[in-house]
Amino acid sequence: MPEAGSFTDGIAFSGRQIIVSGLRSDSEETKKLTIAERKAKQSAYEEEKAQEAKSGICTIEWNKSSPLSARSLVLQTSSIFGRMDEAVLYFDEEWYASKAEKMDSEEIVRGCDEMIAGYQYLALEVLNSFKRRDTEDGPGTLVFLLKDTPNQLDVLYNPAQKNGLSPIASPVVASGAASFAAFAENLAAVCQDSIFVNVVLIRGDSNMEGFRRDDETGRWLCSYLDSEEGSPKAPENRAKVKWIRPGATRPAVSEPEAETPASRPGKKFGLFRR
Repeated sequence: MPEAGSFTDGIAFSGRQIIVSGLRSDSEETKKLTIAERKAKQSAYEEEKAQEAKSGICTIEWNKSSPLSARSLVLQTSSIFGRMDEAVLYFDEEWYASKAEKMDSEEIVRGCDEMIAGYQYLALEVLNSFKRRDTEDGPGTLVFLLKDTPNQLDVLYNPAQKNGLSPIASPVVASGAASFAAFAENLAAVCQDSIFVNVVLIRGDSNMEGFRRDDETGRWLCSYLDSEEGSPKAPENRAKVKWIRPGATRPAVSEPEAETPASRPGKKFGLFRR
């Protein structure tokens, strides 16, 4: 939050209870509190979140550079709503590209925290949480959602992509997106036969149906996940890791146009901050 507000609105339409990450605010005043004051502040914070959760949506602060913050985010999710069934890690390359500043060492450090380490810390905490689920609750679902935008290499080979309609990803942002994709694909491969988690990979760009607006994406994603619930994987797909295109229906997982990592030459698709 607040960047994920529209996406969250789309998800809320499905009736799900939602925890969404927000920016972490850590003031010097907080660091100087006594133990008693810290306990009182924590108690007030927990009460505030309990009241906020009654609306069905609750925002939890997340420091992307901290593995402890990732663990806290997951633990608070389970504490507030009882358990966590689904987690969506949303990498909006278009959004990151629009916010990228000049390329320097500071930008690289910030990019590594926001676009690489943060997602990986959180994904591992989500997996650990799903491992602790009661077996009768079934496996949890971990979604990697990647929205592409053209990068500098794409523009070099196809200058027409620099048309002012989409921001062009810098080398730092493009490498963050590539890291997100590689981590998602390989984690999906590791968890292919897992009994505690289903990993779903979704990739597209703003020109594709279901990915033009974030609220649209949220609605489509929930309908897709609902159609997946309780549906066993076809035997021929168990050894495959594929990216699903936004707007697809469930059978598209086994259709030829669903991408495999090796079949994606560049970005021809034209396809928590989040």
